Amino acid sequence: MRITAGQLRGRVLQPVKDKNVRPTSSKTREALFNIIGSVENFKVLDLYAGTGAVGFEAVSRGASSVYMVDVSGKLLHTIKETAEKWSVSEKVICVKTDVMRFQTEDKFDLIFADPPFTEGYPDLRIFLPKLTENGFAVFEMPSRSLPEWASEAAKVRSYGESSLAVFKLYD
Repeated sequence: MRITAGQLRGRVLQPVKDKNVRPTSSKTREALFNIIGSVENFKVLDLYAGTGAVGFEAVSRGASSVYMVDVSGKLLHTIKETAEKWSVSEKVICVKTDVMRFQTEDKFDLIFADPPFTEGYPDLRIFLPKLTENGFAVFEMPSRSLPEWASEAAKVRSYGESSLAVFKLYD
């Protein structure tokens, strides 16, 4: 899995040997950043960080910082190693916790979440108050069974098995 654009373009993320991890495809990552546009100086929250692909893509495209939240210490350890190897560790903050219990006073310009595609898809709207005034929240969802609340999104785009629901706060 490669970083698709920016200063880290072409770098390859270490493969993860965890069948429960479903990395966001490069096609879906490209779509995410095409929808949002520039993330220069954005503060990003990557929930269910997994491999860190979305967070590293954001850093590569100019994000000032990325909080990567995951319940797996092993995955976060790999993310930290990659951040050090790629000399971006000052921009990557790893937080080990259950995403639905994540607490912070910080506000974010972009919140991205890609939870496991299970029948109990979590209600991620609880993170919307953590957006900055002109922030975006983008949630990757299973196209075959969008949660009912996805209809509240500003837009929903389908990319095969995954859909992106985009929530935007306006000033």
